[in-house]
Amino acid sequence: MSKQNFITVTLLVSALAFNPLAATELNTNVTSSQRQINSISTAIASVLHNRGLDEDTAYELSKDLIDNDDMFEAMLSNLLNHYPNIEHEEILEHLSTSALYRHSIDLASYDHLVNLVSKVHSRVLTGHELNRLQAVSKLNQMVTV
Repeated sequence: MSKQNFITVTLLVSALAFNPLAATELNTNVTSSQRQINSISTAIASVLHNRGLDEDTAYELSKDLIDNDDMFEAMLSNLLNHYPNIEHEEILEHLSTSALYRHSIDLASYDHLVNLVSKVHSRVLTGHELNRLQAVSKLNQMVTV
């Protein structure tokens, strides 16, 4: 067997051996992303259920709000990390109200972020807070691209 054939066979065997490993890793990433979306959806459904809605109806409303958006978790994380004046539970309360009234949530929109935070805090936001929300909006717009 020549040296070139040996290298070719080695590369072919390596590609065949590692291809299933790469597919398994990709499948794991998709599954964990779906699990994160389901956990947010479940948390919103839990808040709705605690407010008195039927459990199945609450889950359907929360699922419709998020609508399997893979980027929703990343955008929500950006908001929590870069705007420290808001708590996770406060956001869940607002998201559950939005789900109940079937309002859409766009965490990449500056207007939606200002609306969300001003409703949570029930006050007019300062210039510094508006600047932070603008930065979060820009980050979330980069996530959606």
